[in-house]
Amino acid sequence: MPQCLHCGASSTDQAAFCQHCGASLSHVGADDGKATNAAPTNAGKIGGASGFGPPGDELPIPENLAGVVAYVTIFPAIVFLLLEPFNRNLFVRFHAFQHLFLWVAGFAIAIAAGVLGAVLQLIPFMRVLVFPLTGLIGLAWFFLWLLLVVKAYQHEIFKLPFIGELAEQQAGA
Repeated sequence: MPQCLHCGASSTDQAAFCQHCGASLSHVGADDGKATNAAPTNAGKIGGASGFGPPGDELPIPENLAGVVAYVTIFPAIVFLLLEPFNRNLFVRFHAFQHLFLWVAGFAIAIAAGVLGAVLQLIPFMRVLVFPLTGLIGLAWFFLWLLLVVKAYQHEIFKLPFIGELAEQQAGA
């Protein structure tokens, strides 16, 4: 039974990715005895090579692309949680929940930044900080979103500090 080099969790012999952290598993080839990186030949399957759900069910698109699409807006994330083949896949559910929780956190941060900006506008010498502060928050938010999209495309379960734990609990991992 192979173990994940990233987190140490054990996995089934057929799994290409760790069920716990989503990292790629290395398998020893039967022909030459050399370790090779196992790329999933059936990346669209829920079971089988991916190991993120019950075997036999197929997704209409590969699960890493479904994870990426879950980060586009909140609507695909909600749809993936409601539609039948996607809502049984751990990988897609995790990324959909993480994006929904990230959206809620972003909404709360936007409200707090708006209130802070309004207060800073009242102080004459602090008005020059409002525009750069807003730009830096937006830029940081964009790079966080881009990181999550890239990690989902690379078929990794990348957990944000607080939001990722909530998403993992909701996804049932």
